[in-house]
Amino acid sequence: MKRQKQLSIIFVVAIIIFWSCEGDKSDNFGRENYDPSKRVEITGFEPDSGGMSTKVFITGSNFGSDVSKIKVYFNDVPAPVVGSDGKHIYTITPRQPGKENVISVVVNNDSTAFTQKKYLYRTMYIIQTITGRKGTTQFKGGRLSEAEFHQPSTITVDTQGNIFISHWRVPFCFVRINEKEDIVEAVLPGSSSDATYALGAPTIDANGTVSAISDGGRIFFTFDPAEGWTPRQRSILPAGAGGVPFTVSTAHSLAAHPVTGELYTRYYASGHLIKVDPVTREGSLVAETLTSSDSYLVFDPVNPNIIYISYSSLHCIGKYDLEKKEHTIFAGRNGESGWQDGPLSEARFNVPNQLIVAPNGNLYLADRGNHCIRMITLDDSGGGVVSTVIGKGGVAGYQDGNPEDALFNEPRGVAVTPDGNIYITDLGNNVVRKLTIE
Repeated sequence: MKRQKQLSIIFVVAIIIFWSCEGDKSDNFGRENYDPSKRVEITGFEPDSGGMSTKVFITGSNFGSDVSKIKVYFNDVPAPVVGSDGKHIYTITPRQPGKENVISVVVNNDSTAFTQKKYLYRTMYIIQTITGRKGTTQFKGGRLSEAEFHQPSTITVDTQGNIFISHWRVPFCFVRINEKEDIVEAVLPGSSSDATYALGAPTIDANGTVSAISDGGRIFFTFDPAEGWTPRQRSILPAGAGGVPFTVSTAHSLAAHPVTGELYTRYYASGHLIKVDPVTREGSLVAETLTSSDSYLVFDPVNPNIIYISYSSLHCIGKYDLEKKEHTIFAGRNGESGWQDGPLSEARFNVPNQLIVAPNGNLYLADRGNHCIRMITLDDSGGGVVSTVIGKGGVAGYQDGNPEDALFNEPRGVAVTPDGNIYITDLGNNVVRKLTIE
């Protein structure tokens, strides 16, 4: 601790000097210029752990004082360099570089890494409400601070920061939210009486087109950014030549294949998993899965042959392999509800709803009946562990903050951005919330 305080004082002085003088002047203030005939060396760093934006002080030699020529990396992730006096570098921990990090410094073409110890990155989870108010019973668009919802259901987000939500109660509508634009708007006005507009979990294909299936399972809607999100109603047609017939019933989810763009859905009563050609709109039976359960689908972006299926009524997570044509119970146990973290086979869920695969390969799941968000971490052997990321299993409530304090009330939808932030539709609280991972 004493050493860290000493380094902090050194850097306060060094940064003041750095801001007061140009980097290529002589070191009248004790700064040292980079010498290409000498090696760049790291002798240590403090502190040895922290989260995003933690101040880190690197000690060593021959760093130089021109920060434009100094690069610092935590593993392979670049970190901003705030200042240097030649023997000390002041840098900031980047976002999510990895759990254990080797710190390296590059000056011009001279590089060195410090391997005597690793910097331990601590992941922080913070939940905040971005729009909606607890206790409302209607939909109202406008600015984020003004908007209201009545049971925001399922959700997806595109690469441009547009959030799309299926509004599950009157009026049945489809909503676009954009934090930067500070807007909440209904791109499908819906109806106060026609459940045709009660849409299930939406999906986004590689071209950015959003699709969502109607509750009855016979039609779906598309929203193309090139058309300003104008809704287009499409019918799912019977199997054409070479296709396998299927039985239609209630459906609450679509998943776009990340390569082919084909849309996949699964029917409640028959358990039929089907694919829909996005051009001809003809459906075809892919597999018979578990029956008599609502479900939510998502493709594994790393292995697009894998579809994960959450079975709400059966309290388990399935997996279907398109290549092997094989269906298995992936996590939990068929028909057994509960709340338990641990290995996949030992974990228990209670009405699991929408699930998503994050860029880091982990699955996030809205465990509706347990009022919390669960994470499934996979390993190379095909096993994995289920943990509760935020919320308290079995405890309903409404509270923003850190994982120890935050509470949900029947969260139904999850969506993840390319940078790892997670949006959650908190159905029972009538709000949309954001899980920031730092």
